[in-house]
Amino acid sequence: MKKLISLFAIALFASLSVFAQSSEQLSKILKSEKVTFAEASYLPAVYANLVSEESTEEEAFKALQDNGYFDAEITPDSQVNLSQLCNIYMKVFDIKGGLLYSIFKSPRYAFKEFKAISVLPSEADPSMAASGRDSIDIFNCCLEISGGNE
Repeated sequence: MKKLISLFAIALFASLSVFAQSSEQLSKILKSEKVTFAEASYLPAVYANLVSEESTEEEAFKALQDNGYFDAEITPDSQVNLSQLCNIYMKVFDIKGGLLYSIFKSPRYAFKEFKAISVLPSEADPSMAASGRDSIDIFNCCLEISGGNE
């Protein structure tokens, strides 16, 4: 019985450390006024099961880059604009989009698609730097559109 309780306690503490890591990452993203590619990569990479929740932002960035979610010349500390962020999320969540997005798969049409389905406000600009709050808000909308992580 003591072994079972000890095993349960160890499992509980291990799981708490995992949640602490992911909540720490979320807090860091939320505080960002201008999100970087590394910060913006964490949630989509975890959602796509490319990295675990314990992974760093840099590992998430590398996983997305290796899987073709954005160009090789982009660095982890490059700032993300809204159109780039929309494009990453369209690809990760496999959102079909309209005719032009289906043909070109470009950030421009991903941005237009998100405006068309009211994920982004009408006054949003594609070249505007994305904030941490924008990143998480758009991510949550994509979760609703896709029906969550099946």
